Parts: sequence; C-alpha cells; structure tokens
Amino acid sequence: MVALRHYAEQRFTCAQCGRCCRRGWDIALTAGEVDGYRKAGAAAWYTETDTGTETGTVDPFEPLSGHAGHFRIRKRADGACGFLSAENRCRIHEQLGGARKPLTCRLFPFRFHPVEGKAVVSASFCCPTVVASEGEPVTAQIRALGGLYNEWARTYPEPKGSFELVAGRAVSGATVATLRDVLRTMLDHADGEGRVDLRANVRRIAGFVDDLTRHRVVKLAPERFAEYLELTGRYAAASDRPSAERRASAVGRVLSRGFLFAVLAAREQLRSPGPGMRLGLRARLVRLLAHTHGVGSAVGDVDLRAGRLVSRGFEDPAVHGLVHHYLRATVEDLGTGRRPVVDELVMAVALLNAALAFAAMRAGQAGRAAIDVAALTEGLLETMDLAHAEPGGVYARVLVSLAGGLDALWMFGEATEKIDRHG
Repeated sequence: MVALRHYAEQRFTCAQCGRCCRRGWDIALTAGEVDGYRKAGAAAWYTETDTGTETGTVDPFEPLSGHAGHFRIRKRADGACGFLSAENRCRIHEQLGGARKPLTCRLFPFRFHPVEGKAVVSASFCCPTVVASEGEPVTAQIRALGGLYNEWARTYPEPKGSFELVAGRAVSGATVATLRDVLRTMLDHADGEGRVDLRANVRRIAGFVDDLTRHRVVKLAPERFAEYLELTGRYAAASDRPSAERRASAVGRVLSRGFLFAVLAAREQLRSPGPGMRLGLRARLVRLLAHTHGVGSAVGDVDLRAGRLVSRGFEDPAVHGLVHHYLRATVEDLGTGRRPVVDELVMAVALLNAALAFAAMRAGQAGRAAIDVAALTEGLLETMDLAHAEPGGVYARVLVSLAGGLDALWMFGEATEKIDRHG
C-alpha cells in the first residue's frame, strides 16, 4: 500500500448535497468506463433537465477535448450532471453500486499528488463538508484512499513531481517538511493569554518567507540553505517578538483586483454553461471587470461596495476556527510538486482573501456589520473553483501572477482589520 501524507485534522463524510454534481465541471471517463456504462444501458438513466423524465434520447457521453481516448459526461442544460436525480443521488450509483461510479467521482473531494517520498492527498475546499470538516477523520480513511490512489495511478499515470521553493530553485523533500513544520508553528503561535492572532501570525509567515526568498538566500548551496532554514525558521517560530508591519504594494493591490475578477469570471461562466464565449456572457464579464476596479455599478448579485464597511475580523470564534482550519490545511498540503512551494502558499492566501471579500459583500448586502461563518463558507465555496485550474496551463500561470506574490499575505493582514477601508 502506498504511503500517503495528509492533513490529519481534516474530516469528511459525503453529505449527499449534490453540489459537486452541479458545478459544471468535466467528469473525465476512460474508454473502459464508458463501454461498461453503455453495455449496462446507462442512457436510460440520463436526463437532460433537472425535472425532466426524458431518457435514452441522447448519448450521455462525449469525447473530452484535448484528452484523446477519454470522455466526459454530457452536461444538462443547467450545467449539472445528467445522472443526478432530484433527490441528489447518482443514478449510476443507484443502478450499479458505488464501486461502479466514475473514478473521478469516487475520488472527490480528494486529490492525489505524486511527489518525492509520500504522495500527498489533499481535500478540496469546493466541498461544504470539507469546509466544515465534518464526518469521519481522513486519518481513518487512509487505507481506502490508498486503494483509490493505486487505481488512479494506473488509470491516470503521471510522473512524480519534484520540489521547488521558487521557480528554478529545487529543494529536497526533507527541506519542504522542515518548512511546513516551521510555518505550522508560526501559524499556531499563541500570545501570553493563549490567543491565536491569525493576522499577526500570517504577517510573521510573510516576513519569514520574504527573508527566505531573498536572492542571496535562494542561491545558497542545498546543505547551507537547509541549515539556514532550520536555524532561522526555528528561531522565528519560537520568538515572541511582534511580527513586522508592512503594507502591500500598489502593484499588489491592483493585481488583487484582477484576481478577484478572475474568481467572479469563473463563477459567471459556471453559471452560464454552454460552448464558447457568448455575447451576453462577454458583456457581463466586461461589466464585472469594471466593477472590480471600482469604476462600474453592481452586476447582478455582485456589489463589492456593499462590503466596504463590513468587518472581516475574527472576533467570531466560528469564523476564526474556519480560517485557522483553512490555513492549517494550506500549510499541511504544501509540497504537492504542482507549483513551487511559495506559489502554492500565495495562491491559497489569495483565494482566502477573495473569499473574505465575497463574504463581506454578502454580509453587507444582508445589513450585517461583520462577516459570519455562513457568509465565509459561501465565499470559500465560490472562490475555490480556481484552485482546480491545472497548474501547468496558461490560465493557472496568469492566476499565480495576479495573486501578487507575498503581497497576498500582507493584504490578508489588512483585510482582517476591524474595518477594511480598501474595499
């Protein structure tokens, strides 16, 4: 059985909410899976609308563009999977059993990352149950996940990834493990009264990573770099000195608006399933671009101005707990090999910043003075779709640029002040 590294505090048991079946994602299938479903008469279980009873009128499976030999499940008119029943049940599961569902579906919300040493299994914050961390501990599911990993590795083989701290700077798995341990200690740092100040702790992380990525440090020989990380990291993590105060750069602020637009654009496209860029969708995206840069009016249910005077602080213990859980999962999952480690950290915090902006908007629209855990949960669910962008693709590379580097971490600190004056 393959060894898997995972975030030990994560919990998950499927709540059958059906959200993953309605997101409009491509459900990849192998030719063998499609052949088996066709032989079983799966066309009779497929419907083209959420309430329709029409079956057998279309082939539920179509070739997956750009992936020769693979297919996807044809989407309904509303973007959902055509095998989803009105009771949020998968008709393939109902007819053939859970073991015959597509491998892609059986894996969700987990994703595997083959890297040096133990392969990483991460859980997607696109899933409400993962966000809430409810159900069976992932630690108790590792044996079953190991079986799924072996099946996935045979079906969708990919080479093991190597580790980079930043682009072009390779590091060992042991060095990444040390970095995770240091950042986790920094994140969990408590003051003399036992309080965990997440804003201060993320600033501490930003300052340390800023030092670690200086040119002269990055250029150290591997052994010297590992020693530098160990000595300075342990000292910084144990220190009670206040974290550095720093404002994000003007460029970082502009990029953050571009990142927020990317989140909203992805959300808009998921809401408007269909091929190509339709004229109506293009017009809405142009209006959203103007609105995120403060020069346009609200677009549909998006009015970022509503959140300008809403507190994004963590006085609410439930909000504090959710943000802490997300950040701990981020640190524990660092080192997937799909992006340089610093880019992984920056992207995760940029997504959280966008989720906080979304939550503040919803709270403001509801007339509340502060975000609550329901608004933040919805914000995370709306933003995390971007986390699934293929890291090697052009779109994902643009997202990393828009994330703004370590400015994303400094802006997290600003966004959690009692009143966010930067909108």
